Amino acid sequence: MTRQLIGIRPDHEFESAIDRMRPLGEGTQRRVYAVEGQDDVVIKESKGPFHHSNFVEWTVWHALEKMREEILGNEANPELIDLFAPCISISHSAKFLMMKRFDGPIGAAEIPAKGIPFWINDKKPKAFGKTKGGAIKIIDYGAVDFYDALNPKNRHII
Repeated sequence: MTRQLIGIRPDHEFESAIDRMRPLGEGTQRRVYAVEGQDDVVIKESKGPFHHSNFVEWTVWHALEKMREEILGNEANPELIDLFAPCISISHSAKFLMMKRFDGPIGAAEIPAKGIPFWINDKKPKAFGKTKGGAIKIIDYGAVDFYDALNPKNRHII
C-alpha cells in the first residue's frame, strides 16, 4: 500500500504512487489517475511544461483554509471551503497534485445554481463531483479568472 503523500513532496514519490493502469480522466491540461492502494484520492498529472492548473488549485485550497480563520479583524468565510475538493499534496515541480477523490462527473442539472464563486471559470459537469452523502464539490478549480478574483469592484457570486 502506498503511503499517504502530505504537503510538498518530490516528484518521484508521485510517479511511484500513480496507478497508470487506472486512468480516471483527461482534460486539456491534465490527466487524472487512481493511486495505488488508495481509493479515496487521485493524482492529477499536468501535461504541459508549465503546471499552472495544479499550482492554482494548491494555492486556492490553502487560501480557502486561511479564510476559515478570522485574521486581524477580517471576516472569516468557513462555508466557502466546503464547496471544494481538498488538495492533499503537490510535487516540487507542481507537475503532480494529490486531491481527495469524489464521484463524478455530475449531471448538468446537479450543478448548483447559486453559491459557486464567480471567479471559477470551469463550470462544466466534469468539474464537479459528489460526496457519498450527495454534497456537490468543485473538483477542478485550476482555471481561475484572476481579473475578477482580484478586482474588488467585481464582488459577486453567481
